[in-house]
Amino acid sequence: MVVLGGGPSGLACAAELAEREVSVVLLEKRETLGGRVQDLSCKGFVHCRQCDVCRVHRLRSQVLSSELISVHTLVELEQVERNNGRYRFDLVRPKEAIDVGRCSRCGKCTEACPTGAMTKVAGRIRLNRNACRSIHGLECERCVSVCPTGSIDLFGEEHLSVNGSAVVVATGSLEFPASKDKRLGYGEVPGVITSMELESFLEGRRDADIGNGKEVAFILCVGSRSSGMGTEKCSSVCCKYSLRQALALKERFPKLSITMFMMDWRGLSSDDELLRELATTDVQVVRSRPAEVLAEGGRPSVRYASGNDIICQNFDSVILSVGLVPDLEDDTLSQLAIPRDPWGDLQDDNCSDRGIFLAGSCRGSKDIGHCVADGILVAQQVMKHLEADHE
Repeated sequence: MVVLGGGPSGLACAAELAEREVSVVLLEKRETLGGRVQDLSCKGFVHCRQCDVCRVHRLRSQVLSSELISVHTLVELEQVERNNGRYRFDLVRPKEAIDVGRCSRCGKCTEACPTGAMTKVAGRIRLNRNACRSIHGLECERCVSVCPTGSIDLFGEEHLSVNGSAVVVATGSLEFPASKDKRLGYGEVPGVITSMELESFLEGRRDADIGNGKEVAFILCVGSRSSGMGTEKCSSVCCKYSLRQALALKERFPKLSITMFMMDWRGLSSDDELLRELATTDVQVVRSRPAEVLAEGGRPSVRYASGNDIICQNFDSVILSVGLVPDLEDDTLSQLAIPRDPWGDLQDDNCSDRGIFLAGSCRGSKDIGHCVADGILVAQQVMKHLEADHE
């Protein structure tokens, strides 16, 4: 059994199958499991807001500790074949950059590395691939040049093949690139950040002009519900995560002024707990889709319509709540010949007859909780498929 994707759906599906004594191979193209969740912060500083981030961390621990689940990260697909009802995936992945058998642990590479990508932990040299200049196409390789034993190879590859009688596709979706909507000033107007960058701020990994006495705006539906930009569909996740972010900010900075620009609340009932909590705060909600964000006096200014008036309102920071869009360039999906709907989301279309099952936001954007539930449901469908093959 092969699961493609180590995000919430893939983890939940793999864990459920292992609980049912099915051996699973989990393939993930990123360095670590968790998908987009590994970049998200907990929104419950004082009380839980059910963002489900911690739930995925627990699933990841469960998967990594299971003897029935083999995990391969940083893999790229070279070829997929199906013979006699079984799939074979030919993969390539980076080799360990440091040959521990040859490494003298002298530490010269850590001293030469300009970004701190090379570190010495418990006497062993380790490479953080995300921080390595050479791996990201920049000229460097200082560690290679100073290594006295020639034990560093930053670009080595190894090939492997995995097999399975069924495949679960849980490859997720992508965040809409905010820079595509030029009207909203991302990358050009100071103080304009994305909702994912706000997550980094909440985690303490980056700075932002946000705090008590400051003024912040959220612009929802960026890249969603638009015929000219991103997708015409509602992403169904922006409202909830933006509310959680706004409430988390208000909890941390009680004197922070927050304005939320929205079209309407989607995926929320009128008595939703998040909306009830919002009603207890002084967060301003404006039902308007801003036309543009301009730079004015070194600050972002939001231009929007209110009735018959056009208003320009200045803020210290503007947060673009980006929606989710399908990954149209995933080679694995094209090799598996999975059809797409008019918006680019994957369609089942009797894929299960070929032993292919779809889970999570690859077939339409979903929040974390729904992705986990979908992964568990698909595991049950896979079990029926496997049992039918053995009859």
